[in-house]
Amino acid sequence: MNEQISNYNRQGYLYLGQFFSEAELQPLEQILHTFHRDWLENNDADYKAGAINSHSITSGKSISEQERLDIFKFISQEKIREIISGIFPGKAVFLNTQLFFDPLNPQQHNYWHRDIQYTGMTIEEQKNTILTQNVLHFRIPLQSEPGIELIPGTHREWDQEEEMETRLSVNGRKPDDDLERGRKIPLKRGDLLIFSAHMIHRGLYGNKRFTFDIIFGDDTPEFRNFIDYKNHPSEQELEFLNTDLF
Repeated sequence: MNEQISNYNRQGYLYLGQFFSEAELQPLEQILHTFHRDWLENNDADYKAGAINSHSITSGKSISEQERLDIFKFISQEKIREIISGIFPGKAVFLNTQLFFDPLNPQQHNYWHRDIQYTGMTIEEQKNTILTQNVLHFRIPLQSEPGIELIPGTHREWDQEEEMETRLSVNGRKPDDDLERGRKIPLKRGDLLIFSAHMIHRGLYGNKRFTFDIIFGDDTPEFRNFIDYKNHPSEQELEFLNTDLF
């Protein structure tokens, strides 16, 4: 594990093939399909407008109390906690969940981005923030898919000129243009991909992707202020969970 953590610190991502068993994935998949059917029914306009993900699966609006608790147990299982404690320099906190799927329009373009570019920070603030702040996606594909393309090392390093022009759509560049340093990571059912939300990356659509993301961040007031605690377990649910991630 120490070597794997070193790889993450250097590259900003960690790929672990066949990390989850079928026994772990099948109950999770059933819950996610229940959530997704409800989301599609209630967000038809967003889906038709190009949405590629949903969030807040543990808010409890679309799944039962037992299903919600089962997801919390999955999120806080020991082998996930072990990775978190190795990567985060301090205590980490659960932020939210997301479910990624293909756009309705198969011709819709993907886009290079850093999640931090949507926070309202200035460029200089973003440059400084990525040097110390930690926000990680734990990506769990429920079937084989093209995966993700990312630029290793950019969780701590700023863009080269062409990369910034591409993700910000300037000087004739478009967010879906290919980038020389991009590295594609195809994913299979059972895999786990951990990557920094701050790094330059883009999702790769296709093969009816159905992918569950768990997001963790530094346990700081900055992050805690943005948490919707409807997505966190209640005091009663915490009694069934052996973790301090919530």
